[in-house]
Amino acid sequence: MARLRLMGAFTASYLFEGGAVWLYLNRDSVHWYIYAAIVAHLLCGFSFVLFTVAKPRALPGIAFYYPRIAALFSLFLPVIGLVGVSVTLFSARIIMKSYGLAEDYKEKAYEGSGTDIDLPTDISEFLYDEVDVHPIADILSGDDMEMKRGAVNLLRRIGSAEAVSLLRKSLSDESSEVRFYAHTALTRLEEDYADALDKAKFRAERYDSAQSHAELASTYRNYARSGLPEVNMQEQSMASACEHWRIAVFKDQENKDYLMRLAESCTENREFNEALHIYRNNLNDPDLEMESRLGLCRIFFEIGNFIALFNEVEQLRSRPELKSADPFKTLIYNFWIKSNPAEDEIKSENFAEVDYEFG
Repeated sequence: MARLRLMGAFTASYLFEGGAVWLYLNRDSVHWYIYAAIVAHLLCGFSFVLFTVAKPRALPGIAFYYPRIAALFSLFLPVIGLVGVSVTLFSARIIMKSYGLAEDYKEKAYEGSGTDIDLPTDISEFLYDEVDVHPIADILSGDDMEMKRGAVNLLRRIGSAEAVSLLRKSLSDESSEVRFYAHTALTRLEEDYADALDKAKFRAERYDSAQSHAELASTYRNYARSGLPEVNMQEQSMASACEHWRIAVFKDQENKDYLMRLAESCTENREFNEALHIYRNNLNDPDLEMESRLGLCRIFFEIGNFIALFNEVEQLRSRPELKSADPFKTLIYNFWIKSNPAEDEIKSENFAEVDYEFG
């Protein structure tokens, strides 16, 4: 309807402007033609206001700003203004892409959405994706060129660390075609991450909110765990992830999810003291107890302190069963508390006199 009103306004304005020109050219015939020409020219400009509805919030462009800009040009630039604004608007609708307010709104809407904390919501889907990698490895070791090309494309879509590892191995394949596709897939994965990082950095610098820094931290962490960067770049990316998780936690101290993601990133970056501090401070929080205790188990396993790990597992077993909505945490929790009779027989005599405290 707004477009129809705008088209009607342009039609009326051309009729009025055409009549004004005709009256002006024939002004010598009748003395009042000059006044009629002026009135017709004024009606040419005001037709944009009369035919459109002032709803700046509903349709700010077509329904409000465009008609008023056209009215101003038509009033102050007879004939030329009307023709110029017509050509400009027509060209803009055909060859120009909208930026500015539209993109700004899109970014704000994206900022308001939840941040991907890189934990899949469906464990079955995740496991199927991981299992699918192994048949792909068999395909890549075969001789069917079409199957190998399809396998490379599928590996790029999976994008996991194991998929990237297989793509790297394909760079030394006997077939030049497979090597080309593998190189292209790795290059596109790098470009995808680079593009995601650029966008996340832009939002973090522009909005400087907890949400934007959490998004940037998550992107850094995903890139570090993808298997794409070299060791030095991987360490740098994980350190950047920790830094931005800290900023997100500082800006939104009530968000427990950000705090746990910071602890996970610190563990992966081998900043164990900070991760231990976070997990131990949240052991008494019912919502975070399971994740905190599992985090402690992971840290003790990473540093090779199996005595402390044994004691922490005993703490898990002695407490009431913990629940979590995250299937991964539940799976890991069940793994740690699974009873082992042989271990139960020797645990007291081997570890009874051990007292361990980390740093």
